[in-house]
Order: sequence, then C-alpha cells, then structure tokens
Amino acid sequence: MQKEAPALAYKAAGAEGNQPTLALNQKVYMILREALLSGAFEPGSMLKLRPLAAQLKISPMPVREALSSLRSEGAVEALPNRTFRVPILSANSYREVILLRLRVESCACEKAAVLATSQDVKRVSDLYEEMLSIGETCIEEYLAVHRRFHFAIYEIAQMPILSSVVEGLWLRIGPLLRASTRSRTKEDHVHHGAMTKALKASDPQALVAALQEDLTDGVEPILAYLEQQRAEMGQKKRGRTR
Repeated sequence: MQKEAPALAYKAAGAEGNQPTLALNQKVYMILREALLSGAFEPGSMLKLRPLAAQLKISPMPVREALSSLRSEGAVEALPNRTFRVPILSANSYREVILLRLRVESCACEKAAVLATSQDVKRVSDLYEEMLSIGETCIEEYLAVHRRFHFAIYEIAQMPILSSVVEGLWLRIGPLLRASTRSRTKEDHVHHGAMTKALKASDPQALVAALQEDLTDGVEPILAYLEQQRAEMGQKKRGRTR
C-alpha cells in the first residue's frame, strides 16, 4: 500500500506567514521544505502533483517546480508519471547522516551555550513547554515545534553556513523523525529538558552531551524501522515478478 502525503494546510500557514513577498513557486518550495524538515512526510510517501496542488489551492506547475528544486537537494526522488517520493534511506546513509549531525549540531550547541541571551533562553524554554503540552496528541504539531526547538538553539550560535549544513541533513532525516517519534515522546522530553537546562546554565558541555544523547537514543529504533521498510519493499518487488 502506497503512503500518501498528509494534509499541508497547517504547514502552508506557518511557512508563508513571514514571507509575504515571495513568488508563488518560492512559497510552495518553502511549504514543502518545511514539511520535510518537520517530518510531515513519512519515508516512502508519494508526492503527487495534483493532490498537493489541490491541498494548496494552486495549479500543479508551482508544485512541480518546488519538488524539482527539492530533488536537486536530495530531499525527494522523481518517479515516472510526474510523481515524486520521499526517499527511504539505507542504513549506511542513515549512519552517515547521524555522524554528521553529531559533529555539526554539537558545534552549534557549544557556541549557542556561550552566546545565549535571556531572550534566547526564554524562546527555547517556551518551545520546550509547547512540546510538553502537545505530547502525543498530534504528531504533526509536535514535530513542527520539535524542529523549531532545535533550530532555535542552532540559530543562537550565529553560524549561518553551519545552519545551512544542518538544514541539508534534516531534509534527509526529517521523515524518519516522524516514523520514530510516535512512541518516544517521553524520551524526547527528557533529552530536550536537559538541553533547555544546559542552555539556561550557559553550560556548553552539558548542552552538547544532552544533544548527543538525544540523537543517539533514537538510532536503534530507526535502524529497526529502516530494516522493516527494506524488507517490505523486497516483498513487494518479489510479488510483482511472480
């Protein structure tokens, strides 16, 4: 059974709100990019032009252009019949992304802990409290706030090149966050609480340690998920050849 893309209405409002002067294709690109970063799509989700265009109440052409741009970033893959799909990472690719995330996001956290102002700490704390209040009631909303929480910390580091690298990694791994977070919000709360506490204390080592625990704690569940997805794909291919 093919995985269909979820509704994008709430994403559209969030992505367009601060970009009123963007051209339509740029707005659509930002909406879909934010959806991928925030885990709105599961790995293997089919991104069909007309259904997406209907959700966004636009013609298919801007959707095609946006997805083509995301394809060039490695965030989606093109299929026949004008369809795109969210890739399913191999286990080795996933391990590579995690290794890179550990390096670059740790660097951002180390700098952020030193530079954070009281306003920065309040913003991060508010996002943490928002995640707690959402809990498991709505996975889409939770993951959207989860992304803002992490990137709010990385933005404090004032390292725009590093931030762009982090975004590129999240484009590849965002869909896996959706697949792995449903049953792990309690563990997430522990790690994010430790990150918030370390930021308040201006403690770079504690913030880096909490981040690394957050990232590595989800490795085994995601590897198990990827193995399951590959097995299912193998069964489908064997079924088609019979």
